[in-house]
Amino acid sequence: MRDAMQALDDSFAFQTSGRFDLLAGEHVPHATLGAEDVDRELRRSIERGEGVTTVVGRMGSGKSSLIAAVTDSLDEGFVPLRVSVIGVEAGDAAAFARHAITEIRDLPDVHLSRHESHALNRATAERETRTVTRELRAGFKIGAGQILTGTVIGDIKSAASEELTRAVDPSDVLRAMQRLLDVFWKVRRCPVLIVEDTDHWGGSPEVADAFFDQTSRAFGKMDAVMVVAAHSDYRRLDGYERVRDRLTAEILLPQLPDVANGLTIVLQRRMDSAGVRTPVREILEPAGMHLLSQSYGESVTDGMGGDLRRTLAVMRAALDIALSEPTAQCIGPGHIQEAIAKTPLAPSSALDESAVIAER
Repeated sequence: MRDAMQALDDSFAFQTSGRFDLLAGEHVPHATLGAEDVDRELRRSIERGEGVTTVVGRMGSGKSSLIAAVTDSLDEGFVPLRVSVIGVEAGDAAAFARHAITEIRDLPDVHLSRHESHALNRATAERETRTVTRELRAGFKIGAGQILTGTVIGDIKSAASEELTRAVDPSDVLRAMQRLLDVFWKVRRCPVLIVEDTDHWGGSPEVADAFFDQTSRAFGKMDAVMVVAAHSDYRRLDGYERVRDRLTAEILLPQLPDVANGLTIVLQRRMDSAGVRTPVREILEPAGMHLLSQSYGESVTDGMGGDLRRTLAVMRAALDIALSEPTAQCIGPGHIQEAIAKTPLAPSSALDESAVIAER
């Protein structure tokens, strides 16, 4: 088994990606893990073609992975548009709208057409047939086939540039955002704005509070879909509470009902992707799996999903430790134990409690 362990190490099999565009390939559907089918729930909320949906979970629980996988699986009638929130006044609706328009304007053409091409290739491979147009809701339709040609993409980006030039005061910017979204609908495409990587707002809860109270409220009234990754602690914020009943859906990431079985499926998926077809039990001793499952369980609170990212980091560290021992043929409980000690659990709370108290 040592050759198999070395192959896993060489291929970074248990390394999690920090790139949103690579997360879909790493995702394992929750139903496959024996948990509630939140993948289907998120897809159905997006297919309504309107409103704001939050995907809620602790740090490392797989919020971005779920969003990436589900939006990647949508048909070509949808256009996923990831909007970065790093260094942005996310709590100011107008500032966020201007930022979103700028991001759409500056996207490389291939990024705007990538999902459509991917969806069409997938449909061809799966021999799917689709109707020419499909109504998501009254007056809003999406179309099948290739629409986002170079000319159409050029028109979208030109419209974004024009709106940035025309918009002066905050109300102008919000109207400009809606006009740009209308351009997508005119070519029978539903824009899906993706806001993830928001856990860093925990140190500035006023930003998260204002985002939900102001920005998400404003975008929820627009003709578009917005999907937001939200740390479970954000649900305690007054701003979130005030918009909760306006959300299209609030999707809570569930914990693994059978932790050992769920982790085995996740690890096996990664091993298979690395070309190592060896069963997990031949790489990781049962006692080691027991300890790994316990470490996952430590991160579970209120019945919600635990820290899968940290669990994979523990597995990666344990693999390195085992390979450092010339005679080790698999990962044992001692390797897992040492790896757990080297991989501290992230704080269960994302919020700076002192800041929350000061704010109130």
